[in-house]
Amino acid sequence: MYNMRLALAVVVSLFGASVAGAGAGSSDGASGLPAPEGPVILTVSGGIGIGNGNANDAGVATFDRSMLENLDWREIETHTSFTTGPQRFAGPTLASLLDAVAAEGETMIATAINGYFVEIPVAHAAEHDVLLALDMNGRPMRVRDKGPIWVVYPLSEQEILEKPFDTEMIWQLSRIEVQS
Repeated sequence: MYNMRLALAVVVSLFGASVAGAGAGSSDGASGLPAPEGPVILTVSGGIGIGNGNANDAGVATFDRSMLENLDWREIETHTSFTTGPQRFAGPTLASLLDAVAAEGETMIATAINGYFVEIPVAHAAEHDVLLALDMNGRPMRVRDKGPIWVVYPLSEQEILEKPFDTEMIWQLSRIEVQS
C-alpha cells in the first residue's frame, strides 16, 4: 500500500534527508525526518517506518506546522455538516503524511486534544483525498475553531445530507496511531 521506496523518495525530496548506503549502520536505509523546530502539533506512531526520534523514540514521528506545510499541500472548497455553506480548507493530504512516515497498516486511531478518538481506515487517505486542514477560509485554525488540525473529507452539498464521513472528520487532531 505505502511502499518504503516511495516513502523514502518523499522524505528525501521534502526534507532533504540523506539516504544511508548499504552497511552504513541504518537498518531501514533512511536517516529519518528532521526534528520539529516549532511547537509539535501532530504525533504519528504505531506502524510507521520513518520517524524523527532517536532509538528511544523508534516508531514515532512528530510534526510542527512548517513540516506539515512541506507535505502535499492542497486547498479545497467543500461542504461539511458542521459548517454553513461552502468553506475553503487548506493543508497537507493525509496520504502524503502516511507516505512521509512509511505507514503500514489497515486502520488509524485519530485522537483529539481532549482524548476523543475515532478509527479511520488507512485506505480512505487516498480513496477520498482526505485533507489535514490547518487553515479555514484563509486563516490558521485555532483550537477554539476546530484547529490546529481538522480531518476533512471533500464533500458536495448533496453528500453532506448523507453524512458519510461525519464520524471520521475529527477536529483538534493531535495524534495518529497506525494499526494493522
